[in-house]
Amino acid sequence: MGSDKVLDVSSAPTWAWVAAAASAATLLVAFTFAVWLSWRNIVRNQLVKVVGRREGVHASRRTLEAVVRHLADEDDARFTYFATHPESEDRRVLVETANRMRLAADELDTMPLPQPLWRAAEGLADAAFVVAEEAGRVGESDDPEVVFDALARIDLDRLERVFSAADGYVRDACERYDLDEASVYGGGLYI
Repeated sequence: MGSDKVLDVSSAPTWAWVAAAASAATLLVAFTFAVWLSWRNIVRNQLVKVVGRREGVHASRRTLEAVVRHLADEDDARFTYFATHPESEDRRVLVETANRMRLAADELDTMPLPQPLWRAAEGLADAAFVVAEEAGRVGESDDPEVVFDALARIDLDRLERVFSAADGYVRDACERYDLDEASVYGGGLYI
């Protein structure tokens, strides 16, 4: 029937052992490289999302700065209208910007990201929170004193500091993962 022969590996030639070890090492290196490349692609794809969020936070920051500049250039009658009418265009823009940035801050705080992007996302969440806080200072009051005081407390320098730090974290991540951030949206946000 069958043979009772047992495979004797000790009689295998040395070259067979060397070839088997080289094949195993090659497979291990190839597998490690494939895992590294896949991880890098995952991080890059998530980084594109973070760059998009940065553009949104930056656009809201510019909107807040534009409203403050616009109000500084207004005559007294329009400035008083802004202060006494919560439904004025500039007040609505501030409220919408504050609401949008509160959502963005929550999104960035809870967004599932690979660990190398945590610092960038946290920095952007902080920047979005500061934009929301500064834009929301005026609120819904129709008392001119309250509105003027709130408007005077808007700290654009604080916005610049927090956003610059967040932008630096995002740029560092882009550099580390060879992502040309200008190519994400062609240098601007086209949503």
